[in-house]
Amino acid sequence: MRNNFNGDFSIVEKISELKPGAFININWKKKKLMLPYSLRKDYISFTDKKWDWRYQFNKDGSPDINNPSLYELLPSGKVKAHFCQSEDKRSNL
Repeated sequence: MRNNFNGDFSIVEKISELKPGAFININWKKKKLMLPYSLRKDYISFTDKKWDWRYQFNKDGSPDINNPSLYELLPSGKVKAHFCQSEDKRSNL
């Protein structure tokens, strides 16, 4: 994850440091996705309206960074869920 400050990119060390303009790069099944941060109330989302990468919140309000979900928004309007596990085991996100 990176924050974008007028073209100056900085790596996000803690999820609480996300700012509007942030994005995430995902390499998944021979696809390279660069998804912008989208403000949501109930989860943390990065979406380009075709793909949606989400971190749900735990009961204590902290983000569940070890079990993200990737949703594929199909042209038919259906949503296909791809449940993932993060390769980045750093717990400080």
